[in-house]
Amino acid sequence: MSQDVIDQLRATLSDHADDRAIELDGRWISWGDVARYGDAVVAALDAAGCPAEAKVGIIIRNRLAHAAAVVGLLAHRRSISFIYPFLPATAIADNVDSLGAGAILADPEDWPGFSDAVKGAGCAGIALGSIDHAPALVEGLDSCTRGQFDRMLKDGGIEVLSSGTTGTPKRIAMPLRLLERAVMSAPGGESGMAPPVQINIWPLGGVGGVCLLTGAAVNNTPLVMMERFSVDRLVDALRRYRPPTLGLNPTAIAMIMDANVAIEDMDSVKSVSGGSAYLDPDLQDRFERRYNLSILWGMGATEFCGTIIRWTPQMREAMGHAKRGSTGLPMPGVDIRAVDPESGAEVPPGAEGLLEVHCPSVRPDWVRTTDLVMIDEDGYVFHRGRHDGAIVRGGFKILPERVVDVLRQHPSVVDASVVGIPDARLGAVPVAAVELSQGAAGVDEQALLAHLRAELPPTHVPAQIRIVDALPRTPSLKVSLMDVKRLFAAA
Repeated sequence: MSQDVIDQLRATLSDHADDRAIELDGRWISWGDVARYGDAVVAALDAAGCPAEAKVGIIIRNRLAHAAAVVGLLAHRRSISFIYPFLPATAIADNVDSLGAGAILADPEDWPGFSDAVKGAGCAGIALGSIDHAPALVEGLDSCTRGQFDRMLKDGGIEVLSSGTTGTPKRIAMPLRLLERAVMSAPGGESGMAPPVQINIWPLGGVGGVCLLTGAAVNNTPLVMMERFSVDRLVDALRRYRPPTLGLNPTAIAMIMDANVAIEDMDSVKSVSGGSAYLDPDLQDRFERRYNLSILWGMGATEFCGTIIRWTPQMREAMGHAKRGSTGLPMPGVDIRAVDPESGAEVPPGAEGLLEVHCPSVRPDWVRTTDLVMIDEDGYVFHRGRHDGAIVRGGFKILPERVVDVLRQHPSVVDASVVGIPDARLGAVPVAAVELSQGAAGVDEQALLAHLRAELPPTHVPAQIRIVDALPRTPSLKVSLMDVKRLFAAA
């Protein structure tokens, strides 16, 4: 984000102090409230002796105080690093230890279980609590005592959580100069025509959520936030604010259809944007017909600070349904190509290959992704899945290897295999086949699920576990993933 855009954010906080800023559960706060809370966070950091150049870790939740803290820290050009809140306490403690931050911010409910790790890392601790009360230093953690800090974000910025977070969350650095592109990727950002109210269903810790939050602060756009998405909450917001555009993921689209949301509740919405995962063209067709709107899908990546390929209303008007199933064309300033996974040679139009992206505003080189795509003769991109075998469950990327590793840690497990199977609501869900050691007694599916829940986020716990006498294997003794999938298809 350039200095000019930071100045715009600060101008919103000062010049529009009385305007509506962020709403949660029917309660609005103003930009003045955001500014005051952000200033109080920075004052607490200063009181704890946390250097201005030290990044600040936030165990981030979709709450008013958390959103205000993020905007306030950006306004003061402080570096921020997000920590996934749904990990087991031991994993959060490991994150804190390795973060290299000067202070950790968290909701009071999140402090038990890892405060010792914060103290051991020499970080100050700040409880965010309610937006109505100033953030407070945690007892026993009122001073930053560490001497060395991770200075990856030298001039400020945010380390956002990738959708591929597993176990130890993967954080992607977005310096201030790159946050401008993230804001431009948000709805209305490229055209400068932000909607009158935006509804955010995304977690603040990811690129989608922080894009909308930062864009709202830059453009003085009222933002409706949800702590957790539900169809009822969405419908309530739609009825109250009648937005012309809406950002959704495939799971939310499927849930709206399953809930048979009334047409009149959606009739203000003229277009839906998204791109967190593959969208079934049949689902898109049904949704568009039912609600008489256009879905302008795209593809994005945290590593590229937002959207890289997308549909626009103009493209949709020109092409209609001629490119059914496509995620659109590259955004301005983005070049793409598809390459052979083995040789790296560019494949011709119409052939499948790994997507490579050149986005000079982010980095000078071509970057190979794990997405299999087909680029047609007109340059339209069709997503064919993930070459790395990742499972995308309702927008959450799950690496099977991580789940297998945790299963193998159980003393009765000899080996395991995790694959994804189709799911009408979530797109795909992980399932696991497990081979137990001889003589393993008292170990069943529930025991294995309890073991996994203690080590993994809920989204990563398999929907089913089958205990087998022996895992199916290929002649080279590798587990046959196709045969594992057949185990569940036959169930």
